[in-house]
Amino acid sequence: MTAVEIFVPGQAQPDNASLPDLDCKDNIDAMVYGFYQRMLEDPEMAAVFFDVAGIDLNAHLPLICQYWHKMLLGDRTYQRHMMEKHRALDDKIPLTGVHHERWLGHFMANLDGRFAGPNTDRAKRLAARVIDNLYRQLSMRR
Repeated sequence: MTAVEIFVPGQAQPDNASLPDLDCKDNIDAMVYGFYQRMLEDPEMAAVFFDVAGIDLNAHLPLICQYWHKMLLGDRTYQRHMMEKHRALDDKIPLTGVHHERWLGHFMANLDGRFAGPNTDRAKRLAARVIDNLYRQLSMRR
């Protein structure tokens, strides 16, 4: 699966009108929890989170929810610098293009069929930009 879907003329597109948008904290929280569920079912990504980073999900997930509340709703609760954490992780195990592609693929797949609307579209653009910037920044350190 790729992060970009291919439009095929004549093929029916799913009806997204009934899907919720990422326009409130509850929906964003559901998106974050669903995303992490997907990622942690991926043995390669789970190893990075648990074995290398030693993530405590009970502490980590609320922070990631706050990050997306900030990015999509303008909430100012999240005040951390995410690059610092990812640099420290990259020092333990190089985060490669494969990791970044998997992260983005899981992010997009988590949204597709579950959420739709302007904020969902914005989340997709932001995620692609964030992971691209992260990969670029980490690659420049090597």
